[in-house]
Amino acid sequence: MSKPCSKCKSEMSPKVLDPFHGEEGGLKLTVTGMPALICAQGHKRFIHLEFAAQLMDLMMSPEVFSSIPSAKKKGLFKKRYHCPRCDAELPESSAGHHRLEVVAELKKAEPFKVPVDVPLFRCGGCGKESTYSVEDVTRLAFKATDHAYRSIDIHPT
Repeated sequence: MSKPCSKCKSEMSPKVLDPFHGEEGGLKLTVTGMPALICAQGHKRFIHLEFAAQLMDLMMSPEVFSSIPSAKKKGLFKKRYHCPRCDAELPESSAGHHRLEVVAELKKAEPFKVPVDVPLFRCGGCGKESTYSVEDVTRLAFKATDHAYRSIDIHPT
């Protein structure tokens, strides 16, 4: 039995949330099928205290994004992205997105999915497509996850 809602004191029940979204710096993600506790008034709470942090840790994991072709970041004062194949500077506007489907297998929860769309940049020199560095992708994914949580007003307690 879960503790009552901290806002209205009514009973909380486990439910699967409708998809919700977050975006940061051109990276977009959708959390689909995430379990949560919800009261009759619609207040939402994570299924356990560490749940929010576990998902954010997953989205910050370089291993999750290691399959995405990442560009090299260069520059002394102003960092710019360069093609990993021919080293030409990449354009600032994206040429599309690369979709990566992250499966969240967190403690005490059924697995759910987080499709992530990462901007792709096409090299004008050789035509290779690549995206931000893995370090930047994980930073953006972390922030986008936080924005997603805020968009549905879900809380740890």
